[in-house]
Amino acid sequence: MSTKIYGAVAALSALALLTACTPTSDDPDATRNGAKTTAEAAADPVFRVGSVTAEAAESASESTSTSQPSEDATSTAQPSPATDAATAMPGAEDFGEVTESGDEIDLEAGQRIGISVENADLSDISVTEEAHPRIAHDPGTFFDASGTALESEEDAQAGSSTPSSTASGSSDDESTEESKGSDSESKDDAEAVSAPDDSAAWISTYGLAGDSEYTVKVTATAADGDEVDLDAMITVGASDGAPMSVRTTLADDQTVGVAAPIMLNFGSTVSEEFRDDVERRLSVKVTDEDGEEREVEGSWGWLYDDPQSRLHFRPKEFWPAHSKVSVDVPLKDVPTGENSVGQNDLTLDFEIGRKQVAKADVKTHRMTVTRDGKTVMDFPASLGAPKSPSYNGTHVVMSKAADYTMTSEQWDYETDVQWAVRIHNNGEFIHAAPWSAGVQGSQNVSHGCVNLTTARAKEYYDSAIFGDPVEITGSQVSLSTNDSDISDWVYSWDEWKKLSALD
Repeated sequence: MSTKIYGAVAALSALALLTACTPTSDDPDATRNGAKTTAEAAADPVFRVGSVTAEAAESASESTSTSQPSEDATSTAQPSPATDAATAMPGAEDFGEVTESGDEIDLEAGQRIGISVENADLSDISVTEEAHPRIAHDPGTFFDASGTALESEEDAQAGSSTPSSTASGSSDDESTEESKGSDSESKDDAEAVSAPDDSAAWISTYGLAGDSEYTVKVTATAADGDEVDLDAMITVGASDGAPMSVRTTLADDQTVGVAAPIMLNFGSTVSEEFRDDVERRLSVKVTDEDGEEREVEGSWGWLYDDPQSRLHFRPKEFWPAHSKVSVDVPLKDVPTGENSVGQNDLTLDFEIGRKQVAKADVKTHRMTVTRDGKTVMDFPASLGAPKSPSYNGTHVVMSKAADYTMTSEQWDYETDVQWAVRIHNNGEFIHAAPWSAGVQGSQNVSHGCVNLTTARAKEYYDSAIFGDPVEITGSQVSLSTNDSDISDWVYSWDEWKKLSALD
């Protein structure tokens, strides 16, 4: 279904029409000569780069195919005043002033970038935030000269479900410098968005972060087939919103299990209308031990506020073992609400270790552990009794302690245990329980935990790391997505994808 953008493209079309047809004097010859001169001048591509409000951009994408630019919009459109460095940038009605390569443009945080061209068709566009070259390109929305939104040939965006495709460029200095090259051969193809045929304008998908600089590279094709390039710099002033922190529970260089989610915790609540813009900026890159990129399907999901906002990333299946994961969270000065912005940027580089999976079966009373496909433990166990059952589902190793005091208000006990591995914050652990050694392998007598002998519990304890999956089966009850720090694997993949703020 096609869409229309009323103000920006309609005013631009009216502007071109008025410029070509308005007489410059009362002399008929002067009128004809002026029109001829204007027509000849119009043969050169004319670029405009300016700001488009988020409201105008959303209105463009939500307009129906029956919408048409109003007659008033055409009849009242006026040519833009002559440009100079001191002229303030207009609003969305005409994409700003004429822009030439080397121009520096000042825009405001939270707005979108609008780019248009006259007398040519857009070929490709890239917008790179200088401080964060790893962020994927901005897909934006293309429009033809009539204001109809065009379907892009690409569907790439940061934070998409394929992490290795979300990272464009590199964080090292050499790659960053190469990506800033001005000649066409040095353009980073991974950052350029190819324009559909007949593209005359483009509006960015991302809002502008405050206190930032963006490099804009545009290529357009004139009627004679010649390509014309535009390189410009956009500077965005600082925002006055209240700062909101973002942090993660993982640490750089930490080695985790194949079920470990990437967990971002915000200092307050991210407003729902800003979550898509936050999520679009995030990138996840997965490589093997030799640095070669790995294709891993995954998605971000906004979990229920607790009361602060929580945003997790999990792959569709477990992470591939022996991988490296790089995460870029460039949220400093990015709007997170009407009166709040990100306080800090965050980067994270961690490793996925061996694939170790523990499986405990309520019916067989056993726990097996496989490591990279090979069974390394097969222990008799005692799981939750019928009145206090263990829960079916994929649990995740959260923490462990050599000595731990188990307490329960529900069951009124306080017991010291050894080699305790927490697998859920509903009270489920794998731990030593010498008092049940006689029935391990034949009966379930625990309060929901997986009981092992002391020696066997220590063997598992020594092998477990954060993020290892523990799968429990055979019970009459299952895990829910409530009341858990890590419930990511309780969701089906289709359910998980619906937690993303992106369409």
